Amino acid sequence: MTKNKKNVKKVQIVDLETEEAEVIEEPVEDKLVSACEADEIKEPDNFKDLEEKLAAMTENWQRERANFQNFKRRIEDEKKELRKYASYDLAFDLLKVIDYFESSVSFAENLPPEAQNVIIGVEYTLKELVQILSAHGITPIKIKEGDTFDSSLMEASERVIKEDVEAETVVEVQRDGWMYHDRILRSPQVIVAVGPHEPKGGDVVEGGEND
Repeated sequence: MTKNKKNVKKVQIVDLETEEAEVIEEPVEDKLVSACEADEIKEPDNFKDLEEKLAAMTENWQRERANFQNFKRRIEDEKKELRKYASYDLAFDLLKVIDYFESSVSFAENLPPEAQNVIIGVEYTLKELVQILSAHGITPIKIKEGDTFDSSLMEASERVIKEDVEAETVVEVQRDGWMYHDRILRSPQVIVAVGPHEPKGGDVVEGGEND
């Protein structure tokens, strides 16, 4: 590594007796370095103000950057949500086709023997259609007789008095319900029992009075 070379000046010295001359080198004082060593460097009067402004600008930039990142994340989430439920209307309309198929199968026992092969084809088509819908997140809601009525999930098409059944109990499923991922695509339609001793605060029985 090369060391920094000091500033020097050459001085000629003559011996008066021998008249011999000799050249020597003397260091030259660096005025700039000497001044820095002698006097402490003073900060400008507005240096603190500049620091505060820089800190504020940095904080604002970080805040805006975080807001932009949150905005991008929200847009991506909205896009995913749109893609996830893009076929909502189509799925809802396909439920009508399933209803027709299920209705046809339910009347199979009333058809002549020569029509049974047609019903078998309908059953196979219905099964395949349900599997395809399930692959896309469209699944049936499993409700059966004896389940407790849930107004957030089911739709009560009728309420009937049943002395031997506890109030708010499903006594018949009239139409199946379906989910689309985590959303209700169609609520199950059920008939709900109203017991003879329904507690106060229960639903009004059609054609009757509150207990």
